[in-house]
Amino acid sequence: MKTTAISPDGYRRPAVRYDSGVAAAEAAMPSRPAPSNVTDGRNFGDEIWSTLSALPVEANSAETAARVAAVFFCTSLIAEAGGSMSLEFKDDRGLRDDFPLATTLAYEPNPLQTGAEFWAAMIFAATLRGEAFAEPVAGYDGVEVWPLHPSRTTADWGERSLVVHYQSDRGRRRLLPQQLFWFTGLADGGLRPLVPWKQAKGSIDFQLALEVGARAFFRNDRRPSGVLSTTQVLTDESAARLKEGVDRWRRGGTPVLEAGVDYKAVGASNTDAQLVELIKQRTLEMGRYWRIPRSIIGDDAGGNAASDEQDTRRFVNWALRPLMRRVEQAITVRMLPPDIRAQGVRAKFNLDSMLRGDAATQWKNAVLARTAGILSVNTIGQQWFGQPRIEEDWADDPRAPLNSNRAADTATGGETAPQDKVE
Repeated sequence: MKTTAISPDGYRRPAVRYDSGVAAAEAAMPSRPAPSNVTDGRNFGDEIWSTLSALPVEANSAETAARVAAVFFCTSLIAEAGGSMSLEFKDDRGLRDDFPLATTLAYEPNPLQTGAEFWAAMIFAATLRGEAFAEPVAGYDGVEVWPLHPSRTTADWGERSLVVHYQSDRGRRRLLPQQLFWFTGLADGGLRPLVPWKQAKGSIDFQLALEVGARAFFRNDRRPSGVLSTTQVLTDESAARLKEGVDRWRRGGTPVLEAGVDYKAVGASNTDAQLVELIKQRTLEMGRYWRIPRSIIGDDAGGNAASDEQDTRRFVNWALRPLMRRVEQAITVRMLPPDIRAQGVRAKFNLDSMLRGDAATQWKNAVLARTAGILSVNTIGQQWFGQPRIEEDWADDPRAPLNSNRAADTATGGETAPQDKVE
């Protein structure tokens, strides 16, 4: 079939719209070849890869947003920190682990997940999406708690109502609040929680655009896109050699330009665009959305041990504690049976391990707590330093005198040592 070259006016003419008679329309329309004197910054073969595994340039889902390194770092940091904390149940008299649900929630919520894995997964979903759902079911050995896959879960928040639709492998299910365990993030005065990744969507899209631009720049051997131009009339032979040179340039070679052809770059280099500075700035911006301190998110400004410890306290106080408080109350209200709650039992994640500072500070605080009669020897030894319990009454009494030989020597049954007796 003979191809008719199109004129410049034909390029500007609107394309013919046709829904039928495709063959006739294609025959009537002249071909519109792509210009060969324009480079777009892509490397050879990007046209194929872009249709198979292109990097997204817009966050249209939580999974896409989580592919940004800064987003995944912030959300996974909160999730791993929360999942690593021990879940305890307490009443006015201390720890309570005498009911089966306490062990289930703390160590083995279901046969396929440990406590750390389950809570890290739930907190990650809530940190990224604003909500996390799980379904308690009756198992062979008692209650099992299974997390619902976030991408298969749709929560319909109405006025004073909640209905969850879950697409399981066995079909679509409709679940009511009394059938579920869940907790949410910050809301704007209503029941529906705000979605963190959607709140940060503008910054995430900016970060994705930076990554796509940097990828294209380096795949193109760090050469900016540009335009070839000349004031002379090109012959067919010159045009063919020029096209061959452009193809060689795309493959990483060096073209030889002739007939007065000049190359003019139309894109800025990474240095001119301050790519590194922009990536650092956007990374800090992600940290602001999830309240991660600068030294933790990786700012190269650095700091000393004192400032790093303060940043850890800020992370615990402003990023971790508010969410863990929501989880604690959700466990107490939505998981504990009424008779257990009536005894004053409450769920508690132990955040103290992240707030004790370095080893020297921990020992100093332990001495101060024991000297002031605030904590007992067993409390400090077991909860702070993982020591075995001392089966003595004085070890559970924070008011036990420090100079008592009962605290120093239990072998005598509390008898004062002979050299310390006063006649």
